[in-house]
Amino acid sequence: MVCDDCKILLERLEKAERRIEELEKKLAQYENANTPSSRIIFPPRIINLDKKKPGQKEGHDGMTRAKPVPTMSIELIEEKCPHCKSKLGEPFKTVSKVIEEIPEPQPIMVTEYKINHYKCKKCNKEIVAQSPIPEQSNFGANTLAHVTLLKFDDRLPLKKVCSALERQFNLDISSATVFDITRRVSDKLHPEYNSIKTSLRRSKSVNIDETGMRVGGFNFHLWVFTTKKVALYIIRKSRGKNVIEEVLGKNYKGVIGSDGWASYSSYTDKIQRCWAHLLREAKYLANEHDSAKSLYEGLKKIYEKATDKKPPSKNDLIIEMRQWIDYAQCYKELRKFAITIGNGIEHWFTFLDYKYVEPTNNRAERALREMVIQRKIIGTLRNEKGTTIMERIVSCIATWKQKGLNPFNEIKARLC
Repeated sequence: MVCDDCKILLERLEKAERRIEELEKKLAQYENANTPSSRIIFPPRIINLDKKKPGQKEGHDGMTRAKPVPTMSIELIEEKCPHCKSKLGEPFKTVSKVIEEIPEPQPIMVTEYKINHYKCKKCNKEIVAQSPIPEQSNFGANTLAHVTLLKFDDRLPLKKVCSALERQFNLDISSATVFDITRRVSDKLHPEYNSIKTSLRRSKSVNIDETGMRVGGFNFHLWVFTTKKVALYIIRKSRGKNVIEEVLGKNYKGVIGSDGWASYSSYTDKIQRCWAHLLREAKYLANEHDSAKSLYEGLKKIYEKATDKKPPSKNDLIIEMRQWIDYAQCYKELRKFAITIGNGIEHWFTFLDYKYVEPTNNRAERALREMVIQRKIIGTLRNEKGTTIMERIVSCIATWKQKGLNPFNEIKARLC
C-alpha cells in the first residue's frame, strides 16, 4: 500500500518529468547542429575532438600585402640646421617611405547634355543624337553603379547609402531615390539574370541551399543555386520542389549538391548529400553524448577514405556506413541521427561516380552566408517588388565576382 503523501509526491514527480521532457523538446529546436548561431540561447562549450592545433600551420609561408607602386614622388629637403642655422649641403643618405592616401571627397560633376534632334531630308525620319547617359534617369552611370553597390555589395541600409553619398560626394538624395535607382538597375540586369538561369540548366552539377527571410511581415525562403561560374538567388514563399523546377526546369539531368531536405530527393535521385553537414552534426552529438564519439570518428574515417586519391569501392563504403548506422540505432540519443544517415544512403557517395561533383555543399553555404549577413542588417524586405530587385542584382554581382569581373564596370556597361 502506498500512503497518500507518497501518492502526492509521485504525482508531482511525474508532472515534473513531463515538464522537463517538454522543455527539452523546445530547447532542441534552438540548440542543434543545424541551428544558426544567432538563435542559440546558451552556446555549448565545444570540445575539439579533432585535436588540431589552432593558428598557422608549420611550413605555411603566410601572406603579406603587395607593396604599392607610387603614382607620384615628393622629395623632402632641408636647407638649414634647425639648431644652429648653418647650411646643410647634400644629404648623406635618402630613406624612402611609401604612403597610401585616399583623395579628399570631391563634389559631383553636374553636366548639361544638349541633345540635338534632326529631321532627315531624304526619309523624313527624326534622328536623335546618340547619348552616353542612361535612359530615363537624372543620374549618370557612375552614380547608378556606385549606389547599387553601396546597397547590395556593401550591404548598407537605404539611409546609410544616402549618408555615404552626402559625405563622399556632397550628393543629397533620399531613400526613395536610392530605391528607384536600384529598381532601374535591376530592370537593366533582367536579361543577365535570365542568362544565369540558362547557364544553371545547362550545368553538369549545381549546389543548392535555402534559408528563411521575412518579406512584408510574412515568411519567405531565400534560395541560392550556384556552380563554379554562376550564382542565382531567388526569394519565394515555398520551400518545395516547385522552386527547383522553376529554376532548373523539370528535366534537369545534372547532379544536385544539397542538405537532406526532402524537396531535393523528390525532384531527382541524382543527389550528393553534404558531408560537412553530416560531420558537423556528428561532432555536435559527440560533444553531447559519449556514445557518439566513436560514431563521429568512424564517419570521419569513411569520409577520409572516400576522398582519398584511391578510394575503396562505393559498395564497400556503403557497407561500412551501414555498420555505423546499426551502432547508432543501439542508443536512444543516436537513433534519429541514424535515420538521417540511412535515408538515401547511396547519396553520400554520388561524387565517386561523377568526378566534377563536390562531396560537400560548402559552395552553396558560402554563397548563402553573404545574404544571411545582409538579412541581419536590413531585417526584412517591405514587399515582393523589393525581392525582384534583390534577386537580380545580387545574382549578377555574385556571378561577376566568380568570373573575376569588376561589378562596377559591368553595371556601367549595361547602363550605357
